[in-house]
Order: sequence, then structure tokens, then C-alpha cells
Amino acid sequence: MDRKVYDVAVIGAGMGGLGVAALLANYGYRTLVVEKLPFVGGRASSFEYKGFTLPTGSLYVETGGVVEALFAEVGAAFPVRPFPMELCFRMGGKDYPMPPKGGLRNLLSTFAGEEEAARLMAAIRRAFAWNEPSLEISIHDWLLQYTQNENVLAIFRGLVNYQCVNFRDQPAGEFMRQLRLGTGATAGAAPEGFLALMNELVKVINAKGGEVRTGVRAKSIMVEDGQARGILVEMDGKVQEISAGAVISDAGPHATLELAGKQNFDKGYLKEVREKVRPLAYMEIDLASDAPLVEFPGVMVAPEGRRQMTMMATTLTYPEFAPPGKHLLQAWAAPDSSFLPMDAKREMDLFLQDLREAIPGFDSKAEVLHASYWQKDWPMYRALPGAISQKTPIENLYNVGDGVAPLVPLGLPACAHTAKIVASDIKQRLRPQES
Repeated sequence: MDRKVYDVAVIGAGMGGLGVAALLANYGYRTLVVEKLPFVGGRASSFEYKGFTLPTGSLYVETGGVVEALFAEVGAAFPVRPFPMELCFRMGGKDYPMPPKGGLRNLLSTFAGEEEAARLMAAIRRAFAWNEPSLEISIHDWLLQYTQNENVLAIFRGLVNYQCVNFRDQPAGEFMRQLRLGTGATAGAAPEGFLALMNELVKVINAKGGEVRTGVRAKSIMVEDGQARGILVEMDGKVQEISAGAVISDAGPHATLELAGKQNFDKGYLKEVREKVRPLAYMEIDLASDAPLVEFPGVMVAPEGRRQMTMMATTLTYPEFAPPGKHLLQAWAAPDSSFLPMDAKREMDLFLQDLREAIPGFDSKAEVLHASYWQKDWPMYRALPGAISQKTPIENLYNVGDGVAPLVPLGLPACAHTAKIVASDIKQRLRPQES
């Protein structure tokens, strides 16, 4: 069996895996990243289809935050163009723009009156400034303490969908935390697609002595005397042993248990992973058209249908995502449950019915270009923030990614945060030549 030696071995080339590898390569660690898929980025990548640039998961990335800071730290280009962050609610056949400042209060007043709007905003201010609601109650049930107004509930249903979680599944405290963390945030997308963005991290890793290998499957994590010693991979048609002082998994905590062998973990940790690391399901449909299906350049929320739904006329900001003369609208929605296995056909059928009702002339103007859904091993999120630590009971074995996110914004920022936490810990504990 061939044997190679690296300072650090990383399993998975998502945002967490590439981010931590780029940081460690920048610190002088010889780092290997192996990815079983033929492309990097995982759920933060893109692909070309019929001349359109479509996502594998992420539709946008926070700008001015931890993701951009990570790229800057390692010297990677950050080719992201901002898009308008304004929201517009499409309800009852009418559009209600929600400006960043004062928009929620005005929208609530429109549908519920000043008194009820004031009561709701006071509860939200207390959640921001004093104490977040309990995690043991959904945001839907928390709101029922303050309102029975179906239009108001629909507004918050749309805001929860903006966080990519079902209204009845998102804990009230987590909703408020994400709402607070997102206040004033800006975002954008890479005009050439997320694959191009993730490849900027690959360039850094390769330039600084590391290596990123796609189409390479990790078979197992080698554990001896309670410590991670490296990984076994299928590479170049044969099994190779990769010795490493630290192993980092971006494959998700459940996959990490299987790779390292559950017998090597203590019972408490196994219980935490089983009960707290719960993948969330989600859906997305890409629509092609000859003219924009929605004229609003920001995010259009249509929360009154069978499934909470959000839309963005992507090519109003990124015409590069479509062939000349074509437009792209991307819609995303939560299924009936974020946590249970979803009936993909049923959920997609309901989703399409909502699109037909939300977009005038849908059947004559729109072409369903591509439909995607995420669940189980390829979820929208592997877990809500705060589930478990990045460290495992096996010494020098870490997880990164959204399955082990701290209490931070969801999605790519969560993955970047875990990359920084793990890279910092390795930098403090192991020198490159000792690891």
C-alpha cells in the first residue's frame, strides 16, 4: 500500500473544508483535501446547464462578513457582485415592498393595524435587546401568543423561509437570533458561479504547497490509541494511506462517525450526534423565460401558498447566469417538514402549483429548467447552529461545516466560522513539522 505524509488531511471540499485548508496552507501546513465528487464546493458550487449557471445549493453569500474576511486573510480573490437586499411581499395579488429600515413595522401595520404592529415589534425588540425566546417552541407557536392574524403569520412565514427553514420547525430563539444577525447584512453572488468562487480557495491551497484532489473517496479515518493518524483513500485506482497529524472532516458528523468507526467514540458523543445533528430538507426550482417573470430586482416573498416560497429574478442582477436573450428566476421553498424525509414528488408538485399562482401567465411564459431538493446526506443544512462542537472525542479529529456551526448566521458564514475555529486550534496545538 502506498503511503504519503501530510500535516493535515481534509475530507470534503465544501466551504468548510476548503476554508480550513486554505487557512492552514497559509499558515505553512502541508494540507491535502480529498473530495469524492468531480468538483469542489459541495453545496456551495454551481454547474452549467443549457447555457444557464445553476447552483448546487447556495444562491448567495454574505459580503463584508466572515466569508469575505477568510478569503482576504489567505489572499484569495472574492469575485462577488452584491445584489439588492430589499424584500417585497407578494400577497393577495399585490406587491408590498419592505424597505430595510422600518419596512417590517409598516408591513405589519398595513395588515394588522398600528396597535397589533406595535405589540409585535415590542416583543421583537425585547427578544433582540433582552432575552431571546425559548428554543423549545417554534416561531409559529411563539407568534400565536401575540397575533391570530393570518396575514401577519404569513409575513413571518416568509421571513422564516428566507432562513431556509419551515415555519413550524424553526425554534423561536433561533429565528430571532438569525433575524438579529442578518440585520444590516449585505450579500451577493459570483457572476461566474459559485464554482468559480470556490476555485479561488483551491488556487491558494495549491500555491502554498497544499493539494486538492477531486474524484477521490475517503474510505476510513485511521485511529490509534484514541488519536487520528490519517486517512485511507481510493486514489489513482488504488488504496493509499495518508498519514497526517490532524484530520478534518467536512463530510458531516454522521459520516465522520462511520469513517472513524463508532466504536472509537464515547456514548455521550454518539448520543449528541444522533439527537442534535438533524439535517434540514429544502427545495429549489429554476425557471427560464424570454422576459423577466418578476420585475422586482431584490427578493420576492410569496408566503401564502401551499409551501412557503421565495423568488428572485436572478438575471436582473446577474445576466451572466443565462444565455443571451434569456432570463432566470430562482425560487426556493421549505417542504411540509424540515426534518422528516420528504416526499419529493408531492412537495415539488405543490411548489409548482404555488409558482403558477404567484406568477401571472406562468404556463405560457415560464419553462421549468431544473428542480433540486436537499435532504438526508445532501441537506440544506446539516444541523441548526449550536448542535455540537467542532472537536470530536478522538484527539486531532475535527469536524467543520454547518453540522457543527456555533451560534452564528446560517449557511456559508457558519461554515467559514468553523474553518477559522479549527484552523486556530491546530495552529496553537501543532506545528507543521510536528503534526
